[in-house]
Amino acid sequence: MMKLFHATVLLVVQHKDGVYLNNKMLLFSVVTLCILILLGFLRWDNLESSADFHYKYDRWAGQKWVDFYPPLAASSNSMEFPLIYRDEINQNDIDKYLGKQALSGELVNKWIERTKLTDGYIGLLLLNILVVIYSSIKIFILRDKK
Repeated sequence: MMKLFHATVLLVVQHKDGVYLNNKMLLFSVVTLCILILLGFLRWDNLESSADFHYKYDRWAGQKWVDFYPPLAASSNSMEFPLIYRDEINQNDIDKYLGKQALSGELVNKWIERTKLTDGYIGLLLLNILVVIYSSIKIFILRDKK
């Protein structure tokens, strides 16, 4: 009789510890998810704009970018590129600037850096969302089956 009581108490303690750990994991994941979402909103700082140019600053990469809207273009799509070694650009210098930066390889390096940061962020965000879903299922759905 004593062995059965001891085994039952041991199972209850393990079950409660497991639920406690799952609750901690869920709470940690939700807090981390909120922080990641906040960091996503704080990534870009919109700077001055004109009719054809919209400047923005990528806080994660420490890089200024420009969206160029060609005035006579048939669509409203913009051309986006980093500003390297300068703070602004005018329409007459774009071809020369992009040619020079493309030949030096710096233009590609800035795009790769930005892409890596974005992909890492999206990966962490998706992983965190999966952990929240898994923890929620483990706590709320599997709890009812026991």
